[in-house]
Amino acid sequence: MSEVAVVHSQGTNEGALVDMNSMGAGEMAARLADMETKLELVQKFFKRVMRKDEDYGIIPGTEKPSLLKPGAEKLLALYNFASVVKEKKEVRDLKTGYYHAELVIQIVHRGTGIVVSEGVGEACSYESKYRYRWAFESDVPANIDKTTLVSKTFESKKNGKEYKRYRLENPDLIDQWNTVLKMAKKRALVDATLAATGTSGIFTQSEDEMDAWIEGEIEEKEKFEKRRSTPQASDEHSGFTPPANNGGKITEKQMAKIFGDAKRRGIDEAGVKDIVRYVKKKPINELSTAEASAVIDFINKTDEEGLQDLVLQASVGVGEPA
Repeated sequence: MSEVAVVHSQGTNEGALVDMNSMGAGEMAARLADMETKLELVQKFFKRVMRKDEDYGIIPGTEKPSLLKPGAEKLLALYNFASVVKEKKEVRDLKTGYYHAELVIQIVHRGTGIVVSEGVGEACSYESKYRYRWAFESDVPANIDKTTLVSKTFESKKNGKEYKRYRLENPDLIDQWNTVLKMAKKRALVDATLAATGTSGIFTQSEDEMDAWIEGEIEEKEKFEKRRSTPQASDEHSGFTPPANNGGKITEKQMAKIFGDAKRRGIDEAGVKDIVRYVKKKPINELSTAEASAVIDFINKTDEEGLQDLVLQASVGVGEPA
């Protein structure tokens, strides 16, 4: 069977299957050099043109940087791409104020008109930020029982005194419809731009890692060498080795993070417990805080395939690592 790879380029719609065995070494080398040059240019573009907290930044409630609409538009300009609304679906209810918008946006190359990617974005007036508003106690209508409302306690910056605000249904949801439509369009645009420019991987890094990449402090070759030298799941499981000072017992927060991170990589709780018992020869609830931290780090550094392999090993020999 021939070895194949998916290659995305300006001249294809979804990426073309390329037969690697039929490609000459010179052509492969040229493609590699082109990819490296483009990567360097994107890095310079982020450093010189993109503005943190304007074009990209941390959205409240998230941990990693996200591409924002102004940044998406700048990236499209760099690649000479344009965005086109391919499809728009809307559901409206004048009685309840319910509104749902779904947009499909295509990214096309300005010079050729070739479709490079598509992105989908949805938004709804029943999202909490549109459906509700927070009111001071004095603004709550007299006919509403405050005890039935969701409330939050805040501290005054002026005098330090605490006060409550209550969540009320937004009586003017129809006024939010245009904002909801724009949000759906923004989400579709960002989705399509990340796919078209191949920059989605940049936004999977932590904020510190991304800053270092933009400043040129982390070279791609250096990162590759670091990954290559990092022990894999089958390499004596050294990623589980904790510092000398183990500290106290694993905390509930650490336990939740271990299960949560593993779940996002396709490993259920039973699988995580098997891995820990297999490698550490003890139940997960007997780990020290330092060992738990090492497990968290290990899970996040090991790819999904490596973790699945380790689960398989554990299932046939729990407590007896090779």
